[in-house]
Amino acid sequence: MPAPAAAPETMAGARASTPGTPAAGTPPGHGVGQPGAALSPEMMDQVGRELSALKKAVELNPRDAASLTRLGNMYMDAGMPDRAVQYYRTAVEVEPTNVDVRTDLGSCLQRMGKAQEAIKEFEQSIARDPKHWKSWFNIGIVCMYDLGDYDRALSAFQKVQEINPGSFDIEAVRAQIEKLKSMKAGRGPGAPS
Repeated sequence: MPAPAAAPETMAGARASTPGTPAAGTPPGHGVGQPGAALSPEMMDQVGRELSALKKAVELNPRDAASLTRLGNMYMDAGMPDRAVQYYRTAVEVEPTNVDVRTDLGSCLQRMGKAQEAIKEFEQSIARDPKHWKSWFNIGIVCMYDLGDYDRALSAFQKVQEINPGSFDIEAVRAQIEKLKSMKAGRGPGAPS
């Protein structure tokens, strides 16, 4: 996967599963299958057929981790994290060591407004694979935007840079953190300190 060029402020978080996943750095709503992307009637039919086939596969084998994960990805891409979470949770039960799916579950929880639960999933991923940069990246996103824990966010982003050098502009991250700190302190962007 190519390294993202954008700063985290333009990213929704890096999903770990690759099928149907836009490249990290893709702004929300700008990837194939992302909310806001227009689908042709033919594409809608294809998506419907794939959903039916995947649900049938899970019905026949409730432990089909690949189908469970793909269903989670499809619902996440459709902007339906409440539906995606059930598939990701089941896939993680089937394959508890799969850090990619666990990271996707964390991303889903973050979108549902469950930041602390998301962090726990990301932490479990890095406990299993300390070099899983997408989990570190997502810790940075959640800490920065959802929890306001800027020190931990910066530390996580620095870890991403260590594991995946040049994946984004760390100075842009520092600037975004300072901007968020100013806004939180009641000073708007550009206001005197």
